[in-house]
Amino acid sequence: MKIMLAEDSKTMRGLILIMLHRLGYKDVTEASNGKEAWKHLRTHNCDLLITDWNMPELSGIELLQKVRQDTQLADLPVIMLTSRN
Repeated sequence: MKIMLAEDSKTMRGLILIMLHRLGYKDVTEASNGKEAWKHLRTHNCDLLITDWNMPELSGIELLQKVRQDTQLADLPVIMLTSRN
């Protein structure tokens, strides 16, 4: 399974990456903001998008809107994370 992980916090990205690896998921591409993630999603096949809600340049919700509007990505499973209350 190819996973795109979009998270602006390097620490949180690292923790999520460790958890995914422990669960057996090794094919994970990291992006530090939604803009980087969008660029990757448009040019590479992914099976799952894990994204933070709040990110610079392109937020997680804006990224989700772009994914859902794209006919090739509209059915991509998405898990959205946040550390906000």
